[in-house]
Amino acid sequence: MRDEAAPAKAVFTWEAAPHYEAHLAGDPAFLGTRMQQAAVDGDVAAQLGWAHMLLEGHGTARDPEAAFRWFQLAARSGSAEAINMVGRCYELGWGTARNARMAAQCFRAASELGHAWASFNLAMMMLAGDGVEGERSEALTLLVRSARRGNAKAMNYIGEACEEGWLRSPKVLAARRWYLRAARRGCFRGAFNTARHLMAEGDLEGATRWLRRSIEWAPGSFCAELSTYLAGHAEPRLREISALARERAGSGP
Repeated sequence: MRDEAAPAKAVFTWEAAPHYEAHLAGDPAFLGTRMQQAAVDGDVAAQLGWAHMLLEGHGTARDPEAAFRWFQLAARSGSAEAINMVGRCYELGWGTARNARMAAQCFRAASELGHAWASFNLAMMMLAGDGVEGERSEALTLLVRSARRGNAKAMNYIGEACEEGWLRSPKVLAARRWYLRAARRGCFRGAFNTARHLMAEGDLEGATRWLRRSIEWAPGSFCAELSTYLAGHAEPRLREISALARERAGSGP
């Protein structure tokens, strides 16, 4: 998943001088020129970087069709990240016609190469029944594979699987452990789910701490939902959190 703007960082530093690194970081158009040249010269990492710049319109005109072609070119090298991005393009119709079957093929190939997000993406397609055959057990296996490679969103989904009893009876303690792992890695849903369980056992101090972190990390749409969820709560501290979430929801995406 790629949220919230942050100061641009140098992707490549072909020269060591600090002023050159600052130029790369502070001038997207300059970065784009260098990235494009390196991509044309066959640098796979630059091909990926240039494709992302084209997809997002960062330092160059937005061109999803060209981005898709560069992702495809980088994927020919066997890059798991590039193969995953080709899958994303097919999944979401970025620069090409949407094709769930091709997306799943790419995600599976990248997952087998050890790409955490590809495992997660394939699991999500399975769970949604989006043109991909697979049982919940297979989706859960993919989520575990992704989580073991550090994917916090996968950890949160495993928590949901444990809490809801996807395969057997619900396992609340296991769910809470997975939610906390996700929260500690910056997952806003993991932070919310951790807070939800702390609220249920009366630990309002712990709950408010994780709710504040969830609001800090979450998009505005989730903050709006959280504000509504807490708005009528009897506990004043949670109503304060509701107001904070409402403020955050109105201040950005």
